[in-house]
Amino acid sequence: MPSLVIVGAQWGDEGKGKIVDALAGQADVVVRFQGGDNAGHTVFHGGRKFVFHILPSGILRSRVMNLIGGGVVVNPQKLVEELAAIRVPESAWRKRLRLSGEAHLILPCHLALDQAAEARRGAGKIGTTQRGIGPAYADRAARTGVRIGDTLDPDYFRAQVKTCLESHRAQLPKERAREVCNVERVTKETLALLKPFRDLIVDTGLLLETARRKGQHILYEGAQGTMLDIGAGTYPYVTSSHTIAGGVCVGAGIGPHAIDRILGVSKAYATRVGEGPFTTELHDATGETLRRIGGEYGATTRRPRRCGWIDIVQLRRAARLNSLDGLILTKLDVLDGFEQIGVCTAYRCGGKRLTECPVNPVELAAAEPIFTFMPGWKQSTAGATSFKELPAAARAYIDRIERWLDLPVVMISNGQDRKQLIRRKRRMQN
Repeated sequence: MPSLVIVGAQWGDEGKGKIVDALAGQADVVVRFQGGDNAGHTVFHGGRKFVFHILPSGILRSRVMNLIGGGVVVNPQKLVEELAAIRVPESAWRKRLRLSGEAHLILPCHLALDQAAEARRGAGKIGTTQRGIGPAYADRAARTGVRIGDTLDPDYFRAQVKTCLESHRAQLPKERAREVCNVERVTKETLALLKPFRDLIVDTGLLLETARRKGQHILYEGAQGTMLDIGAGTYPYVTSSHTIAGGVCVGAGIGPHAIDRILGVSKAYATRVGEGPFTTELHDATGETLRRIGGEYGATTRRPRRCGWIDIVQLRRAARLNSLDGLILTKLDVLDGFEQIGVCTAYRCGGKRLTECPVNPVELAAAEPIFTFMPGWKQSTAGATSFKELPAAARAYIDRIERWLDLPVVMISNGQDRKQLIRRKRRMQN
């Protein structure tokens, strides 16, 4: 399909970076449509590990145009650092990177506000990455934000920066405010950081419409996951943007009919970073084993991820919210050594058996998982290149997930490398 959306079907960290990198081989354009540098998409390429926080995962592909959409919030310092870290020559990335003028900027005051807010919450903290994402999105909604397009006129930009900083000066300790709310310094430093990008600032919606009319293949890359969506996720333990497929339209500047296909990415088990309800979390040696084998530490923060068995109730909600056409299952190889593998097929809540997520947040926080245990396969899946080469128990596990969700598993990742990806062509055409 010409326009394909890839979203996280859990709480993020599902392996979307590898999937987008692999699919980018057939794409003409890759688009980041929401989030900020709190994202962490890991790609293994040419024996090297790359972790993208703000850049689209197609940036390593020489023939792919990479867009940062208007729904993204951008820390200019982090953008510059990330481009330096990937060691792609400036002459190369300038040909393959474009930024929406509608994308909002993360300024030093946003980081200070984020850190101060988490400190005030104490035990009730949300577990943000403290990278200024929430305050930047809050300014966008309050109409006091500063956009990348504003930098095209220095006088206008300074006026916008002044409005933004003055709205926050009283919210911070005087010393901290003096440091991060200096209008002249912030204006000068931000303009200097973004000067190399002036001629890369575009109307991404117009560019995408042109690409679509030419029949080019467009890949939309989500950050975080469905359950962290600001509206549909486990509020307030969520991110500050719309992570579901519906966020593509407002975040990239396209209409709903411009989307042809939507795929969700889920691990073969489940993880979550930060606070909030996580029904299938394992607080025992099994959870620690999943963390150790899966290398479950945040790509951005290095925080240890909470681990548990896959949750069908949660994935059923994700499938509905995103109108998923198929599921991509990652990290199947992490389960290779387990005697038995748990699948949460329902919740027990106040004496009731639920197969859908409860609306009441108190009920969700108290819900207990009802597990079905399936036999493990106790052999390596890493070398399999087709579904039929997988162990019988692994195939049975995937088949059951499909039946429980009434959704085809169209790809299976069984290792870190982009080549370790089983594609089920028959199912992808359905």
